[in-house]
Amino acid sequence: MVHLLVHIVEDIIQLGPTFLHSMMPFERMNGVIKGYVRNRARPDGSIAKGFLTEECISFCTSYLEIENPVGLPVNRHLGKLAGWGHRDGSREMHVDFKGRIADFERANLVALQHIDVVDPWVVEHKTFIAKTYSDQGQQRTDGDIIKEHNSTFTRWFKDKMLTYPIDEDSSAEEKLIFALSQGAEHNLMTFQAYDINGYTFYTEEKDMKSDYQNSGVTMESYTGDVKQRYYGKIEEIWELSYAGENVPMFRVRWAKNVIKEDRHFTTMVIPEAKSKTAGAKVTAKYEPWVLASQVDQCFFITDPQKPSRVVVRRGKRSIIGMDGAANELDFDQYGDPKMEDDDDDDEEPYTTRRSRTTLPKGRPFKRRSLGVPGLNYSTARKKGKKIVKR
Repeated sequence: MVHLLVHIVEDIIQLGPTFLHSMMPFERMNGVIKGYVRNRARPDGSIAKGFLTEECISFCTSYLEIENPVGLPVNRHLGKLAGWGHRDGSREMHVDFKGRIADFERANLVALQHIDVVDPWVVEHKTFIAKTYSDQGQQRTDGDIIKEHNSTFTRWFKDKMLTYPIDEDSSAEEKLIFALSQGAEHNLMTFQAYDINGYTFYTEEKDMKSDYQNSGVTMESYTGDVKQRYYGKIEEIWELSYAGENVPMFRVRWAKNVIKEDRHFTTMVIPEAKSKTAGAKVTAKYEPWVLASQVDQCFFITDPQKPSRVVVRRGKRSIIGMDGAANELDFDQYGDPKMEDDDDDDEEPYTTRRSRTTLPKGRPFKRRSLGVPGLNYSTARKKGKKIVKR
């Protein structure tokens, strides 16, 4: 059916809407109706009875809640919007034995700083550092305070919470904060694929063996009041465990030289993969570890003019775990991330070609071969047809 893309547009221009001159919808419906025939001696009655039966069943099913329909396969992604790793490619890894302590500490720090219940302790620690420098008479910039905070927060947070031991009367939130302060378990789970945010994410290694591209991610980050969007590819998927609470983390190799060439056209260069044991040498600007719940999926296309450069397009629209969506608004909150900001006021105005909704003048629905010289065709008259040669 690829040939339809070649001539269907021209047919619509010359002949009008497709449903006025195409037999494909009717032929498709005839194929469905033929399946209703049970008694070949009475095909009309069989078709009417079969069509009426299907309409009645469709009407009744709208008032029935069937959790497990008989005969229908269950989607393997069903109900996995909150985060669920695939069993294929999953394995345990002990960071001490693999030499990944530096990466583990960075992932633990990123996870703690992006969990809401830890926010008050993050603010308190930054205030404590600023006050310490002020008492010593030292002038430090915000960057110096953040650098000191990143290097000492996990140890300070653990020692701070040890002064507030939990007991049986402690609330669930207090128990969670205490578990987070003690750090994640060094024996963690790694995955090659993960379902979260309505998408299925792959690592770049699994992408090389797959027909689909699911390793591209994008996320928005704020530096002060400045919002910026980052793009990259997933290298690893870890699931940190804090006393039974699992936090999925993505290790991402971020793109560089991001250039916004048009409103929906962005190019960039994704660097080559490096050794994963050098995680402590990366800069804060290109922090590789991010929370899996904060990223969206995007699609990268290699630029044919410059193979080292890629073009980013918005990710696929996923329906994973959409069994709880009751209306269009619930559906729109999953997937379909916008690659560019809609509130950019500095962009030049642009115009788009408006589709024609009115019929063209003249004879728009005449045959394209009508005026070809030397072609024979027939014209109708009262008494049969007359062959005319032009």
